[in-house]
Amino acid sequence: MRTIHTLTLALTIVGISLYVSCAKSVLGPNELAGDPNVGFTEVGSRFNTWLGLPSGYIPGMSNMYDTVKVTKNNNGVVTFHADIGFDSSFVKALDSALGTSALGGQLRSQAIDYYKSRFHATLDTSNPSAMHVSFDLKMKVTSDGIQEFVNSNGDESKPYTIVKYASAVGDTYEFTNSDGVKITRTVTYHSSTDDYAIGFYLIKVMKVEETKSDPFIQKITYVTNHKFGLVGVIIETTTGKVIQLGVFPPNM
Repeated sequence: MRTIHTLTLALTIVGISLYVSCAKSVLGPNELAGDPNVGFTEVGSRFNTWLGLPSGYIPGMSNMYDTVKVTKNNNGVVTFHADIGFDSSFVKALDSALGTSALGGQLRSQAIDYYKSRFHATLDTSNPSAMHVSFDLKMKVTSDGIQEFVNSNGDESKPYTIVKYASAVGDTYEFTNSDGVKITRTVTYHSSTDDYAIGFYLIKVMKVEETKSDPFIQKITYVTNHKFGLVGVIIETTTGKVIQLGVFPPNM
């Protein structure tokens, strides 16, 4: 009998140990593992981006000249530096596409100031023919997914998940940002075939929809691929406007 009790106790201890071990291995929604050595985040890598409607080209949008490149990679914490040049015709086209032309001057200024502060951006509009904005965007990028530090105001101890490639449709990543706003990101789509166009290519993608309390933006959809990272961002405004940012990765 003593042997049986001893065996039972041993099995119980083993079971508890395995349970604790398994519990510790399960990552929360805003924890990210994976290999930081991916093909598009090497220092010096450059990305091409463009703006338009999901249905196609917007006149005036071509008057944007951008450079986005990787300047640092610290074990998967990657700094992307963006330099974007544009003119007054681009601003008018963007205003029309987003519906911001209907906003009063004060509301527009407040929105610009907010995003300048959120991205720590430098904006120069002194010359209407050659305006310029630049900023650094820091993200954690691994073979398992992508996280951002924008909503933690650059605090690297608080990464927030954009996508985990192992997620299923319906999975969510939730957090409260540094402004106290609750943000929910939900996986809404996972390709089974190559169905998303990027340049002349078709690739499989995951789509993650972000919702939060916002007076202007109703929803942001992140379009991602496990080999190429973030390949698109779709913004839907509360006025019913939709605009799409396309990203062409350097390893495609």
